[in-house]
Formats: sequence, C-alpha cells, structure tokens
Amino acid sequence: MTAASTPWRFVTPIWPVLAVLVIGAALLSGPFLSPANIAAVLQQGVITGIVALGMTIVLIGGQFDLSTGATVMMAAVLALLLNPADGTSTVLAILLPVALGGVIGLVNGLAVYRAGANSIVATIGMQFLVIGAVLALVSGQHVRADNMSEMFVSLSRARFLGIPYSVYIFLGLVVALSIIMSNTVFGRHVYALGGDIEAARRAGVKVVRTGIATYMISGMLAALAGVLIASLVGNLDPTAIRGYEFPALTAVVLGGTSLTGGVGRPADTAAAIWVIAVITNVMTILNYQYPVQLLVQGVVLTAAVAFYSWQRARS
Repeated sequence: MTAASTPWRFVTPIWPVLAVLVIGAALLSGPFLSPANIAAVLQQGVITGIVALGMTIVLIGGQFDLSTGATVMMAAVLALLLNPADGTSTVLAILLPVALGGVIGLVNGLAVYRAGANSIVATIGMQFLVIGAVLALVSGQHVRADNMSEMFVSLSRARFLGIPYSVYIFLGLVVALSIIMSNTVFGRHVYALGGDIEAARRAGVKVVRTGIATYMISGMLAALAGVLIASLVGNLDPTAIRGYEFPALTAVVLGGTSLTGGVGRPADTAAAIWVIAVITNVMTILNYQYPVQLLVQGVVLTAAVAFYSWQRARS
C-alpha cells in the first residue's frame, strides 16, 4: 500500500508512540492532564507544526525546503512593520506576508524544478537572501507594532473552549492538507514526483507545475507561522526567530516522511509535533534541564529514523 492511497483508518507508528507518551506523562506528572497544561502542549508546537506541514508536502515530492526559517522571519517582521492597528492594516499584515511567502516558494520551485538546481543548495541560498534583505530593511534593530488590533492579536492569543485560536488554525490545516494529499489529483501527483520523477513525467504528470505548487504551499505556510509569531509577541528581534527549518524538519522525519520522497502524511507530521511537545512539556514539569531535554529528543529521533529505515528495508 502506498502512502498516496493510505486510508484514513491506517495508523502509522507515530500515533501509538504519541498515545504511550501521553499515558506515561500522565502517570509521571499529575499536572500534565490539567486543562491549562493540555492547552499549553497543543499550542507549544503550533508554529513549528505549521512550518513542518509545508515542508512535509515538499519532502513528499522528493525535495527539501530549507528557506522556511527565513520566510518565518520575513513574515513576522513585515507583519509588524505594517502596524496592524485597524481593520485594513490588519488584513494587509496577514495577507501580504503570506503572499510574499508564496513568491519565495515560487522562486524556489522555479530554481529546483525549472532550472534543475539542487533543492538544498537553492533553498539555503534563498535563506541567506531573505535574511540579508530583512536585516538590511530593519538595520538589524528590534521591530514592534503599537496598538495592534484585537483581530490581529486574537490570531494567537484568543481562545475558544480554553484552546488558543492558533491551535484550531493548525488543526484546520492538518485536515485540509490530509484531504488534499489523500483525495485529489494534485496529492497523487506529489507522491508520484517523490516516488519516481521520470516515471511521473512519462505518466503525464505536470512535474514543473506540481513541484512549484509544493514550494508555494511551503512558503505560504511558513509565512503564516511568522504572522502568528507577530500576533503573539508584538515586539521581536528578527535574529531571535531564525532556525525554524531544523525543528520542523525533525518533526517531518519523526512523523515518517521519507527523506527520498514518495512517503509521508501531514497528519503524521502533526502527531510528531505533539510527541516532541509532550516530551518537552513533561520534562519541564519534572524540572529536567534543557540539555537533558535535547538528549532525549535526539534519542527519540534517532530511534524513529532507525525504525523507519528498518521498516522500509523489509518492505
């Protein structure tokens, strides 16, 4: 059974891991299951999770997007520079960064699928370009927006049933992308690209158009994550929000997406995000230091990669 045709009822290994971790966390720490802490766990991975969803689509297609961290920075800075104090400026502060993220994805897609550039090299180059442009724009200074509108602030701070709106945004994206990847021609074509790009081309798949679309989705989602950061903090140091691409890539791999393409699901990436969030949360509650948390996350990731490699070798 291929990833493209995987039914919704099929449970990949990351979900039982998540269930075991939640049960273990509840047994080790009473406060873990408090409503406030559950909401914190759900919110903890939202920014990285949205970035990871876009990277999942690109990686299923057999390519990498390492420019996402820079796109997050760009979007957060631009959203604050637009000073979303009223309805019009708020809409602009949301849509313009996301649109520019799509443009960054378009350029990446053209470089990789039209010009034939190596995706790692091309997207790292884009990363440097975007970071340099952003830092030049703000002269390396902090960026802030005064009197942000309630609508803009509510994107990340408002709650429904005790859960932040940003969590619902993330869940909506997971559902939408899962449907797209499982039940549309576009989704099947993305899996075909990652499985065998030449075979996909011979089968009539519009390789360039489909590949560019994956990068545009990734860029727009990374930009949305940046807008949510701006909504949450309102005042930021651009250099402090670099580097989201590597935690996101960690979650993508932990969720079982193949580094060679053709295998993966957005929902599994979401589960991986929550695995990392649960581990971090419970170790924080138990007062483990940050280096120990990194060590445990590293062990979990290494074990996951080894398991997936063994599983694919068997199949």
